[in-house]
Amino acid sequence: MRTIGHTSTPGREELRELRALRGSAPHVIAAGRGEGVLVVALGDVLAVRREGQWGQVGWQHIQHGSWDGDDDRLSWTLIDGTEHSAVLTEAGQLPGAFLERVQASVLVQEKLELPGGGSVVLIGRRNPAGTGEVTWMAQPSGRAAMDEPAVQEFIVSQSERLADEYGL
Repeated sequence: MRTIGHTSTPGREELRELRALRGSAPHVIAAGRGEGVLVVALGDVLAVRREGQWGQVGWQHIQHGSWDGDDDRLSWTLIDGTEHSAVLTEAGQLPGAFLERVQASVLVQEKLELPGGGSVVLIGRRNPAGTGEVTWMAQPSGRAAMDEPAVQEFIVSQSERLADEYGL
């Protein structure tokens, strides 16, 4: 059962570890805790501590995620297809903060019809902290032939067009 309150807040030692990992004091937006796991939303990354070991991933590298309140499970998929999850018995405000940070990394999104059929959703993302390069992703749909040189050239040209249009 999910609980809301301050019990999910990182403790002094956990904050010290995060500071050592990051090289500066972490700005915690929200946190959730489960058995053997602490998940912390920071401005620029999602930090996860499992069995005493920290890992972190920039928000722009999380393709999508969800919160299942019935199972108390936060799940996310990285842009490389790697899937992760954490059962959080003390979720606090983390589920909402998680979704907001992932959405905040999307700068532009446009559905495009491809030459030869099918379509792609072209997405430009950057860390919501405003740091780093824009990462472009093309999510295919229908009979999109992503291995065709003409399709690849089209996607690159449309990425460049959107970057110019939005000043990215």
